Amino acid sequence: MHKDGNAIAGMLMEIFEVEMTTERRTCQSCGQANEIGAHLLYAGAGYVLRCPNCGDMAAAIATVPDAPRITMFGSWSVEPPAR
Repeated sequence: MHKDGNAIAGMLMEIFEVEMTTERRTCQSCGQANEIGAHLLYAGAGYVLRCPNCGDMAAAIATVPDAPRITMFGSWSVEPPAR
């Protein structure tokens, strides 16, 4: 069972300090660009985001005592917050 990437919006906000669910990621395997919120989220010992088109891994997130740790794959496009 999976949810969409919107389910970890709060955690992504903690990591990046910007709203990430509307940012886009281009998959390293299929080349499709999708919003992070559209990615498939699988939860277990941590979280795995997968491309909604081909299912390849987009990110792996582990929660450790001091802070979340993320490994990202593909090309993420993030707009910095307005100052």
